Amino acid sequence: MSLVPPAAPTRFDLILFVVGATLLTGGLAGVLSTIPLYAASAVSSLVASVALFDGMVRNPPTE
Repeated sequence: MSLVPPAAPTRFDLILFVVGATLLTGGLAGVLSTIPLYAASAVSSLVASVALFDGMVRNPPTE
């Protein structure tokens, strides 16, 4: 018997959510503030890359 319900999001679902939320937040910050869009996009891309690195290299899928 598993302790995690079958409908619960997995670690990789959360990583995909973080990537999308980070890129969206960076885009909105660049458009709605005085931060240049290229700078906000670059920073949000770096954060998203860290999340992907964690999910694909440091803790890769085993199944």
